[in-house]
Amino acid sequence: MKRIAFLVTLFALFAQFTWGQDTIRIMTINIHQGSDTTLQRLGEVIREYHPDFVAVQEVDMYPNRSEAKLARNKNFIAELSYFSDMQGVFGKAWDHPGGWDYGDAILTKHSFSKSECSILTHYGNTEPRQLLLIHTKVKGHAICFGCTHLCHEKPANRSAQLKQIKRIMRKQKESIKFVCGDLNSDTKENLVHPILKKWKDALPDDEGTFSSFNGQPHFKAYKYDYILYQGKVEVVQTMFRCNETLTDHCICIADLIIR
Repeated sequence: MKRIAFLVTLFALFAQFTWGQDTIRIMTINIHQGSDTTLQRLGEVIREYHPDFVAVQEVDMYPNRSEAKLARNKNFIAELSYFSDMQGVFGKAWDHPGGWDYGDAILTKHSFSKSECSILTHYGNTEPRQLLLIHTKVKGHAICFGCTHLCHEKPANRSAQLKQIKRIMRKQKESIKFVCGDLNSDTKENLVHPILKKWKDALPDDEGTFSSFNGQPHFKAYKYDYILYQGKVEVVQTMFRCNETLTDHCICIADLIIR
C-alpha cells in the first residue's frame, strides 16, 4: 500500500514538474474559406483548447463566395480574434478575383513586437502564397512564429516556396522558431523534410489531416498539415480534432516544452 502511495505521489510530482516548465500550445487550422460553419463557431472551438498560437489558413477579408454563405462580407480575422479571445494579424497573399483580400492569419494570446509578410515564389498561372511571421517573447523565450499555405497546384512551386521559407527563417534571430500550416505536401511526396533538414515536425508523419479522398469525405487520407520547429523544444503530446462540420482539415494541436 505504501509503495502504491509512493508511486502516485511520484507521478503527481513528475506531472507538476513537467507542466510547470515553459509549456506552450500550438494549433494549426485550415478553415476552408469559412465554407463549412460560422466564424463564431470556429473561434469558439479554438478558444476551447486555450492555444498560445494559432496558424490559420484560407482567410478572406469581406468575401462574397457563393459556397461560403455564412461568411459573406465578414472580416475573418476580426471575427476569429473576437470569438477565440485572442489577437490576430492577417497576411495577404493576393487580391482575389472576386474583389477581396485572401491569405492567412495568426492568432495569439501574447503581445508581439512586429509582424511581417513575404510573398512566396510561384510559377505559371497559380495562386500567390505568403509566409506570415510574428516576433514575440513567451516566458522569457524569444519566438518567431510563422504561418503559411503552400501551392496546391504544382510540386515545383511547393519546392521553391519551401526553399524560400528556409532562407527567410534562417535570417530570423530568435532561438525558437515555428513554421505552421497547410503545406499541401503529403509525406509520400517527400518534399518537406529533405528541404527543411534542420527542422522537426511536432505532428506524426503517419497521421492524416485532410479529408478529401477522390472527391469523397475521408479524414486521414493525406497529411498536409505541419507544426515545424527549430530550437530547444520537446513535444509533450499532439491532438487532432477532425470534424467535417467545421472544416475539411483536422485541427492539429501540439503541446511543447521550451527548454
